[in-house]
This record gives sequence, C-alpha cells and structure tokens, in this order.
Amino acid sequence: MAFRKLKAAILSGVAVTATALPAVADVNILYLSDMSGPTSVLTGESSQRAIEMAIDDFGGEVNGEKIVLNVADHLSKPDVGLGIAREWVDKDKVDLLFSVDQSAVALAVSDLVRDKNIAYVHGASSTALTNEKCGPNQVQMLMDSYGLSRAITIPLIEAGRKKWYYITVDYAFGQDVQAKGEDAIKEAGGEFLGASKHSPQTTDFSAFLLEAKSKGAETIGLATFGAWQVAIAKQVQEFGLDIPLAPYFLGDTDIKAAGLDSFQNVESAIQFYWDQNDKTREFSKRYQERYSRPPTFTNAMHYEFITHYLKAMKELGKKDATEVVKKMREMPIQMINGDTATIREDGRTMRPMYSYITKTPQESTGDWDFMKITGKIDADKIAPPLSDSKCPLVKG
Repeated sequence: MAFRKLKAAILSGVAVTATALPAVADVNILYLSDMSGPTSVLTGESSQRAIEMAIDDFGGEVNGEKIVLNVADHLSKPDVGLGIAREWVDKDKVDLLFSVDQSAVALAVSDLVRDKNIAYVHGASSTALTNEKCGPNQVQMLMDSYGLSRAITIPLIEAGRKKWYYITVDYAFGQDVQAKGEDAIKEAGGEFLGASKHSPQTTDFSAFLLEAKSKGAETIGLATFGAWQVAIAKQVQEFGLDIPLAPYFLGDTDIKAAGLDSFQNVESAIQFYWDQNDKTREFSKRYQERYSRPPTFTNAMHYEFITHYLKAMKELGKKDATEVVKKMREMPIQMINGDTATIREDGRTMRPMYSYITKTPQESTGDWDFMKITGKIDADKIAPPLSDSKCPLVKG
C-alpha cells in the first residue's frame, strides 16, 4: 500500500535511511523494536504486521493526513535505541515513538522524551516507567512486573505451591520481575528459596535446574522469556524434573518452539489469547492472513494501542502529542476480546489478565491450540496503589 513506507532500518547498530525523512504533515510513527534479538519472536516483524493491520483498518490516514510507519531495530541495546530515538526526536519528525520492547532501552528513551511534545507508548514492563521515570506523554502498554507477579504468583501459592526458586535474565526486566515476585511470595505466605541469574548468552540451564531441585522448589518462576524460556522448558523435560514452571511472559510461540509436552501443568496468566472467544478468533483469522500464525498477546496489544492512538487523534482533529495522549487517557481502550481498559494518571494501562492452564497434547486440536482460559483477574486487583506511587504526575 502506498502510504506504508519503510523509512529506516538499523543494521549492526547503524541507521540506514532509505529515503528522506518524512514530511511534517504526515502522521509519523516510529516503531522502535527488537527486530532480530531475543524478544523479536513476540514483537519484531509479527507486531509490525499488527501495526500495519491497524493502520489499514483506519484507512491509511487520519484527519486527512497520511499515516507513515517507520521501523528501526534497537538490537536490545540501550545506546543503540537511544541514538535512534534521538535522531528522530531532534529532527522533530516523529509523532509517536512506539513499542521499545525492552526495559533498559525503554528507560533510556524515557529520559530523552519526557519533556518533549512526542507521544511515547512503550512495551516494557519495568515498574520504574510508571514511577520515578513516568512522563506526561508516556504510556505503558504491557502489563508491568507488579501486575504480572500478583496475577501469576499469588494464586499458585494460595493453591499450595509455596516454595519458589527463580531463573532470571540478568537485566532490568528480569530483576524487576523477580523483585516483585519475591514481594508477592512473601505477601501470600510462600517461601523464596533463591535464584539463578543468567546472561543473554546462556544456553545451558542444567545447573540452575539442579539447584532448584536441591533446594526443594515446588515451583520454578521464570523471570525470563523467549528462547531462554524455551531452552529451560526443554531441559526440564530432558532431566525428567517434576517441578512445575511458572512463566511470567509465556507466548504461544514459546510453546510451539518447545513443544506442548514441554509446557505441561503450567498454570499462569496472560493478557490476550487468540482462542478466548469469537471476537479474538475473528481478529486472529484476519491477522493470520498477513502472518503465518495466530497473534501473540504482544501482537494484539500493538494493534489495540495503534488503533487507540489514531482514534484519539481523530477525536481531537489534530495531532499535537500532549493533547492526543491526554485524550487517550480520557477514552476507554477497546480491547480485541470485548473488554475495555483505561490509562491511569501514572501512565499504567489498567487492563485485566486471564488465568490459564496449558492443555495436554491429547486435548489440543491443532498446531496453536495450547491453552484453556480458566478465569479473569480484574485490573484493580493487580495494580500497585497510587498511594505508593513515586510518579510526579500523581496528585497528592
């Protein structure tokens, strides 16, 4: 389609501009994402297709202005992501800085854009982004680590799985998830037995798994994701360990990569599941016409938030970022499954999560039929209280 232009690509950390920077009159979205690294399966190209789908559904323009999607790879490196964002911000050629799906990168970019008239909707989970690092035009799209820990950890402890050991990716996201998980374990009367931290280069998790077993763990909390999570699940199966996993960021793509038999007896919570109801199935059918599989929860939220951003702009009749984000906070977000969400004053998205259990291979009816949704966890039950907020935007 004519309106969809790939303006920038990032190769080996160097910006390569395919054409001149976009015109000021366009509505310019910079999708700054991990396009090639550990989170790219959940976001990357697959979420780019969801963004394009939202733009297509909007007719390719808003208020008579063409919507232009620009794509760049931050390589999961804060300095690279910050450099790309600065180039676009300094030239005043971006209206929405979108996704930034890695906490360390998102935190670095937050400092850059906090006082700029640019909308910043990020897909990182660090609670700092809605606390001391919050900003007036900043919105946290994905569930934060506080909400993840409460929605996943507390119900399992209440069901009797009290002794926890963590395997944690050793950067901002993993550290924050583990810290919030420890708090939730203590609150629910469980026992934190310890943790092993792994670098992004780790491929062998056997020592960590044996440590969890030796300490008597009843659950292994996975404060990690993607390829690392897949490797852990496979190694649990290889060693014949009977300790259930509690992943905080499990996507359908992880189960597909490891095999459903590697993710048995997993009870957790998720923000979107493609087979939840008729509305999610209809959306997933349309999405799968563009991409080779059903959408992950991250893909779905990229669609929801681009749509919400464009609706707010249309409602206002202009694209001033400060006013658009204010309107986004005022309007309910229409979720794909029929529920609604809102954006709190600290930038946190107040949305429910959905508990699930993984199916057995015998229960599964197809390649992507992996989960059974078992319940709904209301947003206010998993949100940090505003009274504890360090965000300067929170009144009082």
